[in-house]
Amino acid sequence: MNRPVELRIPFGLGESLLDYVHRPGGHEHVAFGLVSHSVRAGSTILYLRRLIPLDESAYVPNHSHGAVWRGSAMFPVMESAMDEGLGIVVFHAHDHDGVPGLSHDDLQSADKLIPMFQKRVPGRPHGTIVLSRTHASGLVWLPKIRKPVPLTRLRLFGSAIMDLESQRGDLTADTLPQYARQTLVVSREGQAKLRAAKVGVVGAGGGGSHVIQQLAYLGVGKIVVVDPDTYDESNRHRLVAGLKGDLGRPKVDIFRRLAKKIGLSGRVHPVRAALPDTAAVEALRQCDVIVGCVDTLFARSDLQELASRYLIPYVDIGAAIRVVPNASAGDPRVLVAGNVFTFIPGSFCLWCIGFLSSEKIEAEQNGPTRGYFEKNTQEAQVVSFNGVLASQAVTEVLQLLVGFSGVGLRRSDLALGSASTLRGYKKFDGVAGTLQEWGGLRRSDCPHCGSVLGGGDVVFAPAPNDQTAAA
Repeated sequence: MNRPVELRIPFGLGESLLDYVHRPGGHEHVAFGLVSHSVRAGSTILYLRRLIPLDESAYVPNHSHGAVWRGSAMFPVMESAMDEGLGIVVFHAHDHDGVPGLSHDDLQSADKLIPMFQKRVPGRPHGTIVLSRTHASGLVWLPKIRKPVPLTRLRLFGSAIMDLESQRGDLTADTLPQYARQTLVVSREGQAKLRAAKVGVVGAGGGGSHVIQQLAYLGVGKIVVVDPDTYDESNRHRLVAGLKGDLGRPKVDIFRRLAKKIGLSGRVHPVRAALPDTAAVEALRQCDVIVGCVDTLFARSDLQELASRYLIPYVDIGAAIRVVPNASAGDPRVLVAGNVFTFIPGSFCLWCIGFLSSEKIEAEQNGPTRGYFEKNTQEAQVVSFNGVLASQAVTEVLQLLVGFSGVGLRRSDLALGSASTLRGYKKFDGVAGTLQEWGGLRRSDCPHCGSVLGGGDVVFAPAPNDQTAAA
């Protein structure tokens, strides 16, 4: 049985790829992608780090509609791949709907190119992929494995996740009657996507408890709950689903019970650990979306690293409540501020917008904190404010998974806003009762995005004579 192979493409690069390979003209258009990868539980995921379209001057006229190009055009691509330690994937398109197939010419071309790629960068996958308007298929040669493996799907990111599958599938069957009114919004196909989805929730405290509960009602098939702590007296006024008899019980077990009692399609996979514990990292890597409900910047930096490296959308929520001493008459006695941040792989990150910085994290580490997930016990917490932010976070997850676009996602779902401001950063004012979109932009000089985005697993270059292969 073939292992699943997926290719993930960050925001911006996905639209560029589709625009280029689907360009009209007298020949097919070819682009080269430089990819990293990761391996987990028998599957492989490729991450597109750079796209190099073939310049028009490199094509050689021919009588077919395919593409022929000068061999010298490959030199810069292979040089970049060797310098960066990345694999090479060849992209082209067939202009039709439905599942495309590699032609005889495509396979012959791969037979010539792939060995050259493997010789230069043996530690990374290489492949050839063809896209249609609705699907994608191809072959990927994995390190140390002779036979190529079929591409399972190609995943693009925008305001919603768009999957181009390698085969036709029926996502409308077996919709539970309990979701009849919800499917009026998300469609039967969207409900089936929710049932097939895996969403990670990190932090099962005040905000996280609301998120987990709503995801279970929404119909998300698998909810990975990550939290190392037990339920104590300080949690009782804000942790949804916690009972007096649960004192001393691991929080993750409380939510496994909750999902069973709700009795719909969702189930909770409990992980009693914290990042960067291996159990937590491995469980979250398998998720389609991650929701962070943590208080500390240090924890957020770990989540941002994981989401960026493995191209996983990440929704972060947080609230801060401050008492205003000696407030004037008519002025609020408290300030309630919060945020809902949605990281779309390839768009701006928490470092880009200044939410995270080395100075802030250092100051936090030198201050009074309670632990990895929580600040000191003097931080105010109110259940209703947690609920507002958690509800918006679940709506962000819903948008990412189904797109609110009826049956099937559209190219417009790859958009995130205007060139001047991208959606994804909302600020909450609990006193005024507002949640406003502030947006943000990816910084071209962001060191985090430049070094981590789509980095995948760290791969060390093999010795020059290490060319072993397995069937």
